[in-house]
Amino acid sequence: MIAEWSKKLRRELNDLQAIAWERELTAAIRALRGDFDAWERGEISVFDLSDRIHEFHNGKSRELFNFYSGSLNDVTILRAIVSGVIAESELSEELHAELDDDIADIRKRWNTYSKDYIVEG
Repeated sequence: MIAEWSKKLRRELNDLQAIAWERELTAAIRALRGDFDAWERGEISVFDLSDRIHEFHNGKSRELFNFYSGSLNDVTILRAIVSGVIAESELSEELHAELDDDIADIRKRWNTYSKDYIVEG
């Protein structure tokens, strides 16, 4: 439980959560950028582009905001690690030691039940 962790580890987790949010939002924005490119090439109308911007805002952007903007949560970090958004090598040795068993457990569950949330970027 994060509340029981040292201030140093909570700060590291908070930084990692911000990094994960930025990386996932960047990947989502890159996909939206493709829609702008399609509009510039005349492949979609300005109305189609406007609809896609609206869908992005109310969809992926809001989903990421809701997921990452709340209180610090170790499950958020574990998901980011297991999905490849955060590399295990980015964790300090101390944090990695604290999360090692949880990472293995979540990775096992992840591989068994779902790959729907893996971010491609």
